[in-house]
Amino acid sequence: MIDLSKLWQMRDILPVIVVDNLTGKVINHGYMNKEAFAYTLKTHRVWYYDLEEKTVEMFGKESGEVQKLIQMKADSNYESLLIYVDQVGFVLHKDKGYKTCYIHEIYTRNHGGVSKRRKFGKVEVDENFDYSKEDYEDDYE
Repeated sequence: MIDLSKLWQMRDILPVIVVDNLTGKVINHGYMNKEAFAYTLKTHRVWYYDLEEKTVEMFGKESGEVQKLIQMKADSNYESLLIYVDQVGFVLHKDKGYKTCYIHEIYTRNHGGVSKRRKFGKVEVDENFDYSKEDYEDDYE
């Protein structure tokens, strides 16, 4: 059994990665404080801490979508949480009904073809780096 006090020894807020229990896909990311953590365990619905508003709210309170808690894990250093949920409804309901909040593709590797990517590993990135350019060829073939 996990010692829950280790989660909150050095921090007041933990990052949370949420995975759809049926598909295994990451559907969103958020934060929890002790209050959101306690509400999540008590209600079996995922609650988040809003960093900007400094408030705690259950996921989907306004839209009616629900994240039903299936499993919660802590990483080996107790620095983040991984939560498996049954997602009822959409994650980004107001933005065309997406099932994940990860909708902006940055890189996809094509097997057998050349793909395009930003070479962050091969280009020195400084404050003047142009992140908008998409013409860096992938020479990792």
